[in-house]
Amino acid sequence: MDRERLRLLVENIRTFLLSKKSREVFVFLFFLAVSAGFWLLQTLHEEYEMEIHIPLTLKNVPTGTVITTELPEVVTVTVKDRGTTLLNYFTNRSERHIEVDFAAHDRGISYDHVQLSHSEAQKLVLAQLLPSTRIISIRPDTLEYFYTRGIQKRVPVVFRGHVDTNPMYYLANMKVEPDSVTVWGSEQLLDSLESVSTVVTNITDITEATVRTIPIAANRGTKVVPAEVQFTAEVDIYTENSVKVPIIGTNFPAGYSLRTFPSYATISFRIGAKNYKKVTKEHFVLTTTYEELIANPDSVLTLQLRSIPEGVSQVKITPATVQYLIEQTESE
Repeated sequence: MDRERLRLLVENIRTFLLSKKSREVFVFLFFLAVSAGFWLLQTLHEEYEMEIHIPLTLKNVPTGTVITTELPEVVTVTVKDRGTTLLNYFTNRSERHIEVDFAAHDRGISYDHVQLSHSEAQKLVLAQLLPSTRIISIRPDTLEYFYTRGIQKRVPVVFRGHVDTNPMYYLANMKVEPDSVTVWGSEQLLDSLESVSTVVTNITDITEATVRTIPIAANRGTKVVPAEVQFTAEVDIYTENSVKVPIIGTNFPAGYSLRTFPSYATISFRIGAKNYKKVTKEHFVLTTTYEELIANPDSVLTLQLRSIPEGVSQVKITPATVQYLIEQTESE
């Protein structure tokens, strides 16, 4: 069955090719191809504008010299020429490459910056183009690079930004690794440099430890190694706890003591789950001095904590006030 269908298909094609209609189709296609060719030749003969991207590198950098701010990777050139020439640029892109010779622009040990003017950059670009091509624009219009001859400084890294946790969590710790980096640059730039910062980074609504790789915001004319650091934000979840703390009187003269009603107060507070068992009643002190009570005209004492442990928040004392009396004790 398949052979029969194939035979019929071949027979139909053969019949069509030998027919008058097929000859008319082939003639039409021939003249269409010829006219398209003439149109293409005419079109390519006209002038057009086109952007060309030419790679840019720096060569002959001496040993011990560190380029702190590199040349741009490419120069974008807008050119104008006939279509045939522009087509050649498009099909042979890999043949164009600009090399800036470091040695040709080195002005001695006291210099750390080279800037090529627009005319110098234009000469480098023209060397990569055909004589008939006209340059309309060059971006960037000036080429520059900074370098240093082995001058470096180790400085700390400062995180720049904001970290915000979910309301049920709090920020337990932040760290930057490495905490310091090596900065290469001129002696003048490094003398005034005390630290470097990360690019501005905002992290919001986190509920777990978050790690980000963040670039260093290098100053113009300097090179930072490494160029990025790892920032870690550690979070912890809040939990509630409470302890009973005795109320203590201090600086009482011999034969006198403080009695409060009640003698204990309950301190409720919020703390991170990681430190839940680390904070006990011994970390809280409810105390008042004899001098404070003598100056107090009432028999009601308002309770206050002398210190609050680190990581503890939203502290509440129950009861907030107590009745008290200064009791005279039996002497020895």
